[in-house]
Amino acid sequence: MKICIYNPNPLSKKYIKEWEKENNIEVYIIDEPINKDNLDKLEGADGLVVTASSEISDDMYQKIADYGIKQISITSVGYDKINLEKADEAGLIITNTPDYSPESIAEFTVMMILKLLKKDSEIQKDMKNKDFRFSENKLGQTIRGKTLGIYGLGNIGYLVAQALDGFGVDVIATTPHPKTYAKNIIEFVEFDELLEKSDIISVHAALVDENFHQFDKNAFDKMKDDSFIVNTSRGGLIDTNALLEAIDNEKIAGAALDVYENEEGIYGKDNPSYDDELFNKLLDHPKVDMYNHVAFFTETALENQMKFALNNAVEVIKTGDSNKRVN
Repeated sequence: MKICIYNPNPLSKKYIKEWEKENNIEVYIIDEPINKDNLDKLEGADGLVVTASSEISDDMYQKIADYGIKQISITSVGYDKINLEKADEAGLIITNTPDYSPESIAEFTVMMILKLLKKDSEIQKDMKNKDFRFSENKLGQTIRGKTLGIYGLGNIGYLVAQALDGFGVDVIATTPHPKTYAKNIIEFVEFDELLEKSDIISVHAALVDENFHQFDKNAFDKMKDDSFIVNTSRGGLIDTNALLEAIDNEKIAGAALDVYENEEGIYGKDNPSYDDELFNKLLDHPKVDMYNHVAFFTETALENQMKFALNNAVEVIKTGDSNKRVN
């Protein structure tokens, strides 16, 4: 058996090699994004693994299938760049890796929330300028007694809820699939109630057509005054212009963002060339903490992403299906 993997993170290659040795299956690493010009490297392969950033054009799905490939295994939770309809037409099974390390993202989210409340960015800025005063810009807040609203309660959101429950936080959530076991620490509410009651909203939903710009001007207008929003899922869930307007009008107090709706071509690169004034406004805004889609980035996550995605590919090759199938 031979599996091709396109454009893996260089730091994950050691885990690929470990998996290859443990499973006695050849893994052919292709150090470039999948595209029309390098599909010929699939010749003789049985399986295909791609990263979340991979761009697969509509006319590539059938070409992939023509090489005898039956599946595409994605190394991430999100699969919004995949055209599931075209994959179905080509007979390709798409799998994702939903549980590669929810702890990594949940822990980072908790850190982001606490740093927002404690004015960490202001403290660090003043420290570098040797301004050691106890000034108002560094006056933080306690989290105990606040209400955390979680939009999208999957594994990550539940871990965030568990962690902050220990801080004495009241947790409410809006989700299409309420988890019975979560009701001991979470109250499930409708979206408008989440907006109106939350001191902090933490976003943990997959991005689909129905929730694109879920947090738009109308949503921010309904949010509690002086509240915060944190996003570690997908940038397209937040209308960035509406967010900045809400902050500048002092409707909400600030935001922490690990994702940005137009991040493609920016994140993951060293000193990228881009023309995006909106992004620059976020970077420069004193009430916005920005991170470069890095919440997942731990040793555990890199190892699990690669090994779980490879396992998914093998499962489909051997059995014709997978419980990680998304189409």
